[in-house]
Amino acid sequence: MYETLDGVNSPEDIKALSHSGAYALCEDIRKFLVEKVTQNGGHLASNLGVVELTVALHRVFDIEKDRIIFDVGHQSYTHKLLTGRRENFDTLRKTGGLSGFTNRAESKYDPFGAGHSSTSISAALGFCEADRLSGSDSTTVAVIGDGAFTGGMVHEALNNCHRNVRLVVVLNENEMSISKNTGRFAKLIARMRVSKKYVKTKRATRSFLKGIPLFGNFLFRLTRKIKRILKAILVRPNYFEQMGFAYIGPADGHDIEKMEMIFSEAKNLGRPVLVHLRTVKGKGYAPAEKSPTEYHSYYTSKSCKPTFNSVLCDTLCDMAQNDERICAVTAAMGAGTGLDRFCEKYKDRFFDVGIAEEHALTFSAGLAAAGKRPYFGVYSTFLQRGYDNILHDIALQSLPVTVCIDRAGLAVSDGATHHGIFDVAFLSHVPSMTLYAPQTFGSMAKILEHTKELQTPVAIRYSNAPENERIVNAFYPDGDFDSFGVRTDTSNFYRGATVITYGKIAERALDAAESLRAEGIPTQVILLEQLCPYAETAEKIKNLLPESGKIIFLEEGIRNGGAGMIIGEALSRVAPERYAEGEYEILAIDNSFANPTEPCDLYEYCGIDAGAVCRAVKNYSKQELRI
Repeated sequence: MYETLDGVNSPEDIKALSHSGAYALCEDIRKFLVEKVTQNGGHLASNLGVVELTVALHRVFDIEKDRIIFDVGHQSYTHKLLTGRRENFDTLRKTGGLSGFTNRAESKYDPFGAGHSSTSISAALGFCEADRLSGSDSTTVAVIGDGAFTGGMVHEALNNCHRNVRLVVVLNENEMSISKNTGRFAKLIARMRVSKKYVKTKRATRSFLKGIPLFGNFLFRLTRKIKRILKAILVRPNYFEQMGFAYIGPADGHDIEKMEMIFSEAKNLGRPVLVHLRTVKGKGYAPAEKSPTEYHSYYTSKSCKPTFNSVLCDTLCDMAQNDERICAVTAAMGAGTGLDRFCEKYKDRFFDVGIAEEHALTFSAGLAAAGKRPYFGVYSTFLQRGYDNILHDIALQSLPVTVCIDRAGLAVSDGATHHGIFDVAFLSHVPSMTLYAPQTFGSMAKILEHTKELQTPVAIRYSNAPENERIVNAFYPDGDFDSFGVRTDTSNFYRGATVITYGKIAERALDAAESLRAEGIPTQVILLEQLCPYAETAEKIKNLLPESGKIIFLEEGIRNGGAGMIIGEALSRVAPERYAEGEYEILAIDNSFANPTEPCDLYEYCGIDAGAVCRAVKNYSKQELRI
């Protein structure tokens, strides 16, 4: 089916191909990726853009000895195909299947796992220093997009490099991260790309020297010296050269012959080298080339229904119309968080700071300290990078920054690197923090309006899914969204089981309650849309608890330090007679990254599915339940 790709089964097979065969391999890989990703979902545009680049790396470097580290890892699909994972590709981004990113546990050819941006050069430098200490002559390659250079870690790593490491950084310039690149570094890359004066002089000098006969080796050495002299006179050293790197480029990242020549030269230099390549994101697939942002991550079933982040944007736009203090902040995720539409209406009050979550939070703190009302949209998994900024720069100063936490809960497709299961635990311990978890569009809008006048930090966590009508009907049958906070799905009763939960897992709590009721076990579900302050939440829960019966806390987050533990402790103080040991149980994700290695139901694997709730309730004394 794929004539050339099917014949590639080892690194030697890739190196043995002629250049025409290498291009044929690239065509097969593109067809394979388009077929598989459009059928099963995954990152498409970014992978199509690095096909030739990846093939060229595999043809020049010794994959058994040298290392290739992909920043983020979402563009490593070609690398996976060339390292023995083609047969398992249908399991990509499925629970227990191939990771959508690089993963050390998956293959020895993934030397470093990833999922977040701007880490590759730091990791590669660690490998290089280890090689230097061990006396190894291996080369480590970091493949990193220009968008990642908006992340501060990249520059920290460059600053820590020295001449005695065998490091090759491949700067893949496609002018995109997920949203279009912003900031001064993106402009610097653009200026380097169009330095016509330097390119013209370089070509003329090379042509002149090659025309002189007899002095081959001498002229070769002289050429390098003249090149450096002319470059120093005509063009100021670029950023990378000033940081101590040899700079090669820019070059066409789809020209295999040219890249092989450049990579060979970079490897032979035996020092830090930056290879600057230009690629087209979505190359070879017209829809992805035309809309690289839309095809950055391809979903097989696309819903046109509103989602929580669209409600976020609509509500903020309405609030901003009458309140000039309202600002929106994002870290290169305008489209992902839904805030790009806010930019269309209020461009002067929209700030995309690039892939720099730490900066975004402290920047928001500065806005708040100056009297503005910033709303920072960020994925739960990326918020982890800004913990110190929340604690030190926002909370310690009691600044009214609202952090809007998208993709809260388990990320079934993206896996462990993107699970939003830690934010509740680490935010719960931040003094003065108010934490909300709206589960209806109505309560989401009311909470956002409520935060406008609060004088302390606020976090609002939600999934990227549409509203669940079942949850709306169960907890807000009268549409009284103003009374968000702690809600129950039934009128209170004298005896029975109680499931306390928050977040999108509430639907599984309703499933369990329905099954238990069908077996004659009266069960209510309490939905928490406000978590912190926990003492206040515990008081509200206390008033909804029946006099006896099993209490289950169901949490789509980690157990240690999570809401279940903290609310349990709070309830033991406000209702010791009811929340006693043996009468309650916490079903949460144990000390784990929720990363199964075999196909399974992820919620069942974590022990937080409806079945787990039913078993916990039925294991409780039937005599106590009086059934």
